[in-house]
Amino acid sequence: MASDDTPRPMGPRHASRDQLRALAHPLRLEIMTRVGRRGTARAADIAADLGIPANSVSYHLRILARGGVIVEAPEAARDRRDRVWTLAQHSFEHGQRASNNPGERDRDYLDASAATSLAGIDWFRNAWTRHLATLRDSSATSEGSSSQGTLLAMDLRMSPQQAKELTATITAAIKDANRLNRDEHGVHLPGDPDSEGCAQDFRILFAITEDSPSAPDHPAPHSD
Repeated sequence: MASDDTPRPMGPRHASRDQLRALAHPLRLEIMTRVGRRGTARAADIAADLGIPANSVSYHLRILARGGVIVEAPEAARDRRDRVWTLAQHSFEHGQRASNNPGERDRDYLDASAATSLAGIDWFRNAWTRHLATLRDSSATSEGSSSQGTLLAMDLRMSPQQAKELTATITAAIKDANRLNRDEHGVHLPGDPDSEGCAQDFRILFAITEDSPSAPDHPAPHSD
């Protein structure tokens, strides 16, 4: 159990391999997100948020704790039997991280990163499926739907440098938006000070990858 003076770095940090392995499940990504929104949370809090049994949440919380994604927050507990959790760090960025040897990639880390990335796609897909269901249900009523959702998918033709610049631009905009209505630890701020009216939770997925063609762009000329 963590003590009150245990340091909890909350700035941008890359996730460890163990953290990525623990996060490689869409429900655990959702639980991690809910803990982050609340700042501190019990299994019962998350179960109420998600509408699933508390024992199921407890199971996934234990996996997240073993992986170092969350730690106990005894200062928020009501008594010694009360288990309250908080994020071990604010950011869990990941990607192509090198090993200790220059020029060499850590294959295990890349595998864990890939698994978490695919879980993230499922995490977003679950929300998009709910969004489509909301649109379908509202179309049967005269009230309509105020649900906000946009999905843009297309292929682009650009240089690797142009792709890098596009990624940097979009990533910076997303990170700026991520700071709205949240404190420095990522916890929801009461009153939504950065928004007019009531702020809502939105889920976003940004992905860009090289589309390797299965055949050459320009077929070779036929020889006689």
